[in-house]
Amino acid sequence: MSTTSTAYSYKLPELNSYAAKILAKLLSGAHITNAEMMDYIDCPHAAAVMSKIRVKFNWQPYLKQKSRTTTSGVGTATYEYVYWFEPTDIMILKANDPRLQKFIDYNLK
Repeated sequence: MSTTSTAYSYKLPELNSYAAKILAKLLSGAHITNAEMMDYIDCPHAAAVMSKIRVKFNWQPYLKQKSRTTTSGVGTATYEYVYWFEPTDIMILKANDPRLQKFIDYNLK
């Protein structure tokens, strides 16, 4: 009996982890900032989680980010990053990896 294994350049984080929740939200088409991630997953170290998604799980080739100005919680001008995946990349990833829609559905419930 022969088995075929498909190798993906990226990895999926453990289900129900901070990284899984953020990655699922991004793969669903959301644009999200570090501050929004902190609120969404009730996690004080969202930047570290994003770094793990980029580096440890190898989503860097698909992840887009852009710096923009905002106002901090104390009213001063500051910068934040907004992160997203391009819609066409999401479509291609989902078409080539049947695990992704299940991963998204599970982590966004």
